[in-house]
Amino acid sequence: MTQRLFFRHLAGLLGLLFLFAGQAARAQTDSTATDSPDSTVVNSSGLTPPPAGLPSSEFETYNIDGTGVRYTAALTGLLTTGTVERAYFNTSHTGSFAVKHWQFPAAASYSYGRQSGSLRERELLLLATPDYRIGKWKFYSLGELETSNLRAIDRRVIVGGGVGYQVYADTTNSEVALSTFLLDENTYYDIEPALHRHLARNSTRLKLRLNRGVFNVSELLFYQPAVRDPGGDYRLNSSTVVAFKIYQHLALNLAYTFSYESVVVQERSRANGTLSVGFAYSSGK
Repeated sequence: MTQRLFFRHLAGLLGLLFLFAGQAARAQTDSTATDSPDSTVVNSSGLTPPPAGLPSSEFETYNIDGTGVRYTAALTGLLTTGTVERAYFNTSHTGSFAVKHWQFPAAASYSYGRQSGSLRERELLLLATPDYRIGKWKFYSLGELETSNLRAIDRRVIVGGGVGYQVYADTTNSEVALSTFLLDENTYYDIEPALHRHLARNSTRLKLRLNRGVFNVSELLFYQPAVRDPGGDYRLNSSTVVAFKIYQHLALNLAYTFSYESVVVQERSRANGTLSVGFAYSSGK
């Protein structure tokens, strides 16, 4: 009976996969061009180097709950051939060890995209966010390393700390949580002439998660203004995932990520969006 239900879920899953793959191919054809640059784009020869947006996965590890060891892995992507050849994939991994009030989560994310033989996207993110829990409160430290040719970042190093609060949680593992961080950010840009920017940035995040049977919907939304110029230098990031559990630790993911930067490198778009379909695996407590 269990095997029959599994194959029934798998058949429906494949139908959804083919349905969304066509939409994903159109959405991912060029993730650098959802909005065109305008007069606020700075020239690389100017006095103020431009910022770049953090990927939406940055806060994914901040609310891992439970004790013991937990591991998750996800793979999404698409491939099209013919008149226009496109290939894109993203893989992300999180791990966490928890003991008493302490948690030690870490995350890694890598994405790669080509179109018509040309490299269009390559991003790597490494993140660690140790935290200490007291009831519904969490106190965080943060360390991050990032590279991105999509946003002309040779390397970005971030350290910081913050606090989070779980506003709502129930027995279905649904939750609403808020957190805020103060970040020290160093960014080295891969453009000529070479640019380096050092600034303090606030990061406020809203996390929503809803579980209903085999379906799970999660949303991460955060706003990151520069401390000295919050109105003119800010980033908005969003990550939405709809997951369908097909068998024990395996789920099908439909994911959409979006980022917006108020200031960008010349010839880079302010807004970037990616729609993708893939699988996720989780293990541990």
